[in-house]
Amino acid sequence: MKSYRALFGFVALLLIVGMACGASAQPTEYPTLPPVPTTAPVQQEQPQNNGNQGQPASGNGEMATFVDANNLLAFDLPNDWTYEHTDHGDAIYTDVNAYSDTFTSPDGAAKVESLVMFANEGVTVTNSISQAVALDILNTYYSSTGTNNGDIRIKSDQIMKDGSERFEWISKGGNYTGVSFFEVRGTDKRTWLMWTLWWSNSSDQATLDLIDNAINSYRIP
Repeated sequence: MKSYRALFGFVALLLIVGMACGASAQPTEYPTLPPVPTTAPVQQEQPQNNGNQGQPASGNGEMATFVDANNLLAFDLPNDWTYEHTDHGDAIYTDVNAYSDTFTSPDGAAKVESLVMFANEGVTVTNSISQAVALDILNTYYSSTGTNNGDIRIKSDQIMKDGSERFEWISKGGNYTGVSFFEVRGTDKRTWLMWTLWWSNSSDQATLDLIDNAINSYRIP
C-alpha cells in the first residue's frame, strides 16, 4: 500500500534524529566484525534488475561481485545467497523513485540490502534529511513491529571517511542486529543510497565473517 508521504516531510523529524542519535558523529574508518579469511574472491557478477524474485545465483557458494544496475555500488557475497530485485516506484515516498536489491543467506539468518532513491526534480536531499530518512526506513521496514515505537535502537552513529554515515543498530524485540550506511550522491543531491547488513543474534561465526567481508569489499565501480 502506498504511504503517500513526501521526502520533504521528514524535515520535521530532525529534532527526533538529534534525540535518537545522541552525541555528534565523528569520522572513522569502516567498521570490522571478526577477521575474515584471506582467500581472494572469485569475481563474478550476480544477476541484477532482471525482474526475477527470490532467485539464487549459481549456487556453488563461491564469492561473486554484485554491481548495482546504475554502477552506484559493488560488493562481494557468496553466489548461493538468494537474490531479489524490487522496483518500488514512488511507494516509499511520493517524490522519489526507488529500487532495492536484497540478498538472503541460505539459512535465512542474514540479509544484505541496497536501497537506492532518485528524488524528483527540485527535491534536494540534505545531510540532515538523509539522516532522518535513514531512521524512518529503519523504523518502518527493519523494525520487528513495522512502526516507530522504539524497537530499533541506534547503538552508534559515525561519519565515515568517504562521507557516508553509519548506524549500528539492534532490534529490541526481533533478536537481530544490523549496520546501515547511507549517503547522498550527485552534485544535485538527488540520489540517496542506504546499504544495510543485518543478521540474527544467533548467527554463527561463518555468517559474521561473510558480512564483514561484504563490508570490506564495498566499493564504487
